[in-house]
Amino acid sequence: CGVCDGDGANGDTNEDGALNVVDLVIVVDWILSDMPDNALCLADVNNDGLINVTDIVWLVDYIIY
Repeated sequence: CGVCDGDGANGDTNEDGALNVVDLVIVVDWILSDMPDNALCLADVNNDGLINVTDIVWLVDYIIY
């Protein structure tokens, strides 16, 4: 999947080309505070139009496995 029709992966919130704990921390921060305009595009891992705990769980699962 691409980020907003780009080449990146949904969940790669810092756009470094890797899905890791740094992306997870950013998603949690965005959920708990103000999100930037591109947050939905970058952090909506499951493409449901929301950024919530489901996206966090998906990222944790991806990182662990």
